[in-house]
Amino acid sequence: MIWSSPRPQLGFKRVAVVLLVAPIVALAPLNPVQAQQIPSSGVNAAELISSLKETTLQSGLTVAAATVRTVQTTTNLNLRASPSSSSKKLAVMPKGTKLSVSATNSGWSQVRYGGKTGWASNDYLRTVAKAIRAGELGKTTAELKLRQNANTVSKVLATVPKAGIFTVKRISGGFAQIMRRGKTGWVQSTYLSTVAQKPGREIYIDQKYTSNRAGLTDRYWTKISGGDLRQSVNGKILIGDIPRNSVVYRDLKLEKTAGSVSGWIFVHTQGMTGWMKTSQLSRKSTATTKPSKYTAKQVLAQTNGKVPEKMLAAIAWDPEKTLIASPALKDLNRLNAAFKKKFGKNIDIDLAYRTRATQDAYWVKLGPYVAARPGTSNHGWGTAIDMTETYNYSFRGKYFKWLKANSKNYNWVHRKILEEESPYAEAWHFDYVGR
Repeated sequence: MIWSSPRPQLGFKRVAVVLLVAPIVALAPLNPVQAQQIPSSGVNAAELISSLKETTLQSGLTVAAATVRTVQTTTNLNLRASPSSSSKKLAVMPKGTKLSVSATNSGWSQVRYGGKTGWASNDYLRTVAKAIRAGELGKTTAELKLRQNANTVSKVLATVPKAGIFTVKRISGGFAQIMRRGKTGWVQSTYLSTVAQKPGREIYIDQKYTSNRAGLTDRYWTKISGGDLRQSVNGKILIGDIPRNSVVYRDLKLEKTAGSVSGWIFVHTQGMTGWMKTSQLSRKSTATTKPSKYTAKQVLAQTNGKVPEKMLAAIAWDPEKTLIASPALKDLNRLNAAFKKKFGKNIDIDLAYRTRATQDAYWVKLGPYVAARPGTSNHGWGTAIDMTETYNYSFRGKYFKWLKANSKNYNWVHRKILEEESPYAEAWHFDYVGR
C-alpha cells in the first residue's frame, strides 16, 4: 500500500513530522540450502510504505518521508541512543538482522530493535531489495527447488537455476509461484530479485538449449569482427568475439516483451540469446563459400575458439551460411551431395564454429554434460557440426542412421563418446577427421 500526503510547505523554523515505523521480526541469515528447508518469516516494511522524499529538519535529521527503507546488519552491531559511537549502547543486534530505517543523520540510521528505538552505523548496514510482487519478473539469486506447495516440505517438482528470470504468478507466505519448463510450483521469494521494468531489460529463455533458428525467419549476419551479444541493452556482454558473417535471428516477440530500444534488437545467435546493436548487422553474408588452401593441420594449430576469419568459410547450400573451418568444407560438400541424393534434401546444419567466448557462455549455461569444457571442443576449430535436434537426426531417426553408416566415407564421424548410452550422448554431432 502506498501512503501519500501533500508536500510540507517549508519556511517554518520547526516542522512536525510523523514517522511511520513498521514492526519487524529479526531473522538470522540463512544460506540457500538452509532456506530451502526452513520457511521464511517476518514483516517487510517496504511492502507497507514506498517512494519517500526526504525532508530535512533544522537539527540536520533526514527523514524518509514516503518509504521506510529495509536494511540488514552485516555484523553484530550496537544499537545506540544517538547517532554517535560514543553514545549509550541500548542493545546488540545480531548479524543478519533486518531493520526498517525511519530516519538518517550523518552516516547513521534510526531503527527499532527489541522494542527500543536507536541508531546504527550505516557502515554496517546493507539495503535489502524490496519484496517481489505478483505480476513482476523475478531473477533467482541462487539455485532453488520448485515445490508443489508454498512450503519447504512438499514434493520437489524441478530445480530452478540461478539467474533464471520468471514471471511471478502469486505470492503466499514468503513463497512465489512461478512456472519452470511447464511445471507450476513455488520457490522462496527471498531468493528472487525484481528485474527492472525498463526498455531493453534482460530476458531469460527457460530452455536447456536454444538454436539460432528457433522457428524465426527475420535473418541477419554480423558485418564486423568481434561483435558482441549483451544480456540487456548496454548491459553485461555475454559473448564479445562473434566473427564477421555469423548468422543472427531477430526475435521480435521477446524484444517487445523486454521493451524495444532504438538501435538494438533482441536476437538468437551462436546458440544463445541477447541484445545486439543494429549497426553491427547486415542483411547479407559476404563470407566465401569456397574451400581455401588451408589444411586441417594448420587450423588445428590455432588457439581453440580463436581461428582467424580467413580460415573460415560459409556453407553455400545452408540458408544460414554457417561458418566452418575451410578445409572441412570440401568433404562436407561431398557428404551433403550423397545425403541429398538419398533423401532429396540438404543436411540441416544448426551450428558449427564456436568462438572461445561462446564456449565459455555455453559452459556456464549448460554445464559439463551438455557443453564441452571451453578450449577443448572441436567446434572451437570449426571441425564439428551439429544438425538440428529433430527426430530424424535422433538416434532413432533415418537421417542419423544413414549418416552414422556413411559419413566416415567423407571424413566425418560420430564419436563413440557421443553414443546413446554415454552421459554425453548427442546424435546430432559429427566431427571432421580429414586433412
